[in-house]
Amino acid sequence: MALRFLSAQRPSLIGASTLSRLAGLTLQPQFNNALVQGQRYASVKAQGAYKKKSKRGIPKKLGAKRTGDQFVIPGNIIYKQRGTHWWPGENCNMGRDHTIHSTATGYVKYYRDPARHPDRKYIGVVFDKADTLPYPAHAERKRRLNMTAHPIREAAEEPALSASGIPFAVTRVQAGEPDRLLRLRDDYSYREDNWRIGRLARTTGLKLTRFRTRKQWLRNRRWRRERELAGQRKAEEEKRAQGEDGGFQAAKKVVGKKGAKKTKAKAKK
Repeated sequence: MALRFLSAQRPSLIGASTLSRLAGLTLQPQFNNALVQGQRYASVKAQGAYKKKSKRGIPKKLGAKRTGDQFVIPGNIIYKQRGTHWWPGENCNMGRDHTIHSTATGYVKYYRDPARHPDRKYIGVVFDKADTLPYPAHAERKRRLNMTAHPIREAAEEPALSASGIPFAVTRVQAGEPDRLLRLRDDYSYREDNWRIGRLARTTGLKLTRFRTRKQWLRNRRWRRERELAGQRKAEEEKRAQGEDGGFQAAKKVVGKKGAKKTKAKAKK
């Protein structure tokens, strides 16, 4: 009986073993692919993070964004704060969230001004890095034209002759023409400066035309002629509207030069 039972159960055991092998073969590639692709099936951790308003930033991000003597341009944020720990000073402004930003191009200065308030701390922007805030009470105002005052350097005097005795500049004199200054070039030739050559057109007495090309001139002449004829037609219509010419004689037809010549030639014949 035992042998018969084992022989009867053997096909079922064989089938179960084959199924387990196939399942192992099919599951192993899927597991390997999951490791390679880096799949992660965890849920997103919200916990109210998406409910925070955009106006309220992260508290760790508060504080100074620009340090002292650092260069800024208009609109740069200098200090972010909750409340008025710092107040806007020279060339600075404060937003509704108490953020201080610059309104001019310059350098940041942190300072106190007892004349304005004994306890407040101010942030300002100066145009010159060497300046200190606050300015004296009756000092002249700084110009806000994005320009800084610089001393004009005096041009170094060039010697008239080179080391080899060749003059650096020569004046060309010609009857009926203005004097022309020629300078020595790197190839030891004398030539006039380009900006001086460009000014020669003013000395020749040339009359510059209004139009660059003949086509432009013809187009303008046709346009002026059309405007003239349109004005004449409008004037005639107004006269007719006044009641059969209103007692005025009809205007003579305008004839051009060519038409006048043809009429004159016909009269001679």
